[in-house]
Amino acid sequence: MLPFDLKFSGLRYRNSRPYITAGVMPTFNVTKQNNDYLRTKTSDFFLTCGFGCDFYLPYFKFNPEIKFCFGLGDNLLHDRPDIAEEPEKLIITQSLKKAVSRMVVLTFYFE
Repeated sequence: MLPFDLKFSGLRYRNSRPYITAGVMPTFNVTKQNNDYLRTKTSDFFLTCGFGCDFYLPYFKFNPEIKFCFGLGDNLLHDRPDIAEEPEKLIITQSLKKAVSRMVVLTFYFE
C-alpha cells in the first residue's frame, strides 16, 4: 500500500503558488526490540493534511511544506505474555489505555 495525497493549488501570483494537501499514509515499524517496557504494533494508518507553497526560481522549483499526520489506531500492544513474569514491566504496559501517533512533518522539495 502506498501513500496517497491530493494537492489543491491556488492561482500563481508572480513566482509563487500556495497549496493545501490531504491524504492517507500507511506506515510500518521496522524496529524489533524485545526488552522494551512498551511495545508498539508493526503498522499504523495516518490521515494527513498540510499546506505549502511552490516557489518558481530561475533554475528549479522549491516547495516547502508542513504536513500534520494523525494516527487512526491504538499502537500499543496490550497483550504481552513475554513479560508476564516481570511485574514492573507489566504494570507500565497495563497502565496505559491507548497510545496514538501524531506527527508534524516539515518537507523541502527541489524540482
